[in-house]
Amino acid sequence: MKTKLFSFVAALGLFAATASSATAATYPPIKDRRELARIERERAIERARREAAQREQQRLAAERARLEAQRRAEQQRAAERARWEAQHRYDGHGRR
Repeated sequence: MKTKLFSFVAALGLFAATASSATAATYPPIKDRRELARIERERAIERARREAAQREQQRLAAERARLEAQRRAEQQRAAERARWEAQHRYDGHGRR
């Protein structure tokens, strides 16, 4: 009986010590908070840098797509003009 009571008290004491140390760890010292703030700033800067690079890649892809569409439209107009000229090449030759 005494052994069970002693084990129970020891377990309760260990639990209380663990609980108190866990709550103390939630508030880091000032130096650690400054370090955490610096790390957070660095992460924010890196995230902003990655997002800016991603926006630039998207802008370049959109620009390439626009230029490709413009090139295809010019090729189509050139083909239509060549077809029209081929059809009307001899239209005015014998009528003067």
